[in-house]
Amino acid sequence: MSRLTVGLVGCGGISRAHARGYRALRDLVRVTAVCDPDRARAEERARDLEGAQIFTDYDEFLAHAGVDAVDLCLPHALHAPAAIQAAQAGKHILVEKPIATTLAEADAMIAAARAAGVTLMVAHNQRYDPLYQTVKRLLEEEALGPILCARADHNQDFQRPPGHWLRENRLAGGGVVIGSGIHRLDLLRWLVGEITAVASFQTYQPARLEGEVAAVLSLQFANGSVGEVVANWAVRRSPWGELLFLTGERGVLHNVGGLFLATPETNGAFQAVPVPPGDSFAEEIRHFVQCVTEGRTPLTDGLEGRRSLEVCLAAYRSARTGQVVRLPLAGDEPLEGGR
Repeated sequence: MSRLTVGLVGCGGISRAHARGYRALRDLVRVTAVCDPDRARAEERARDLEGAQIFTDYDEFLAHAGVDAVDLCLPHALHAPAAIQAAQAGKHILVEKPIATTLAEADAMIAAARAAGVTLMVAHNQRYDPLYQTVKRLLEEEALGPILCARADHNQDFQRPPGHWLRENRLAGGGVVIGSGIHRLDLLRWLVGEITAVASFQTYQPARLEGEVAAVLSLQFANGSVGEVVANWAVRRSPWGELLFLTGERGVLHNVGGLFLATPETNGAFQAVPVPPGDSFAEEIRHFVQCVTEGRTPLTDGLEGRRSLEVCLAAYRSARTGQVVRLPLAGDEPLEGGR
């Protein structure tokens, strides 16, 4: 069977991780074209990908690149128009998270993919990380028993130059919640269950970005458990970048310095859990290729991406109103960085 051909659209920071994933999967998939309005960036990414064709115009790329699928690594506000145009051109779509910046945009993307009969997958790569895949297996084996409380943190020293799109609400749709917190929200949805209520508090540092620089989200899950996401782009130094801490009726799990589990079988002491090697971006791309070639529904399809976006919207609404916001949302609002 011939390898799937992909065009990488958007050659900024996150595209480097995607390129790394494609290089690890040369036998399955081939990036034959890259597209970015900045030709120097496109040339740099083409060198990473063994001489892919270079395009600086998206219309020209769709018309002449001849790829089976597109991988969209664009500013958040451009996801919907680029994905809809790709679907109409008959291309399968892998789009970076968030799926879009409004539910209406997400719905339009899902509808366009369905109408064209193409695969739409959202790049929530943490679900494909071998560590979190191991956590999912432990939960399915009921190693912790029913989950009572879940916490997931993201800590980062956010530094972007003036004019970078992530600093502008117009292109990013908000700050750390939609930029990084959505990863942790999506992970908890997958591990624990659907989120039914959100209360969020956010803070700002205008010298860094227009949107929120840090946020705390208190969560209620459909199964009755509770949780918290702390998303922080103002961290100069931290003992962890990303924390997962799960409390179940039978045990406790955390990922500080590895993966550790304490249960009655370990006499209450934390013991290391083996985690297989692997790269989350490569595994995410592998899953996308398999779904396209086998006609399967992705683990993180458009509907899953929409649900995680909806939790972000609820967090922004909560921060604006000072109220607990229940899901599903009634109505759709543009994101405004929590303000």
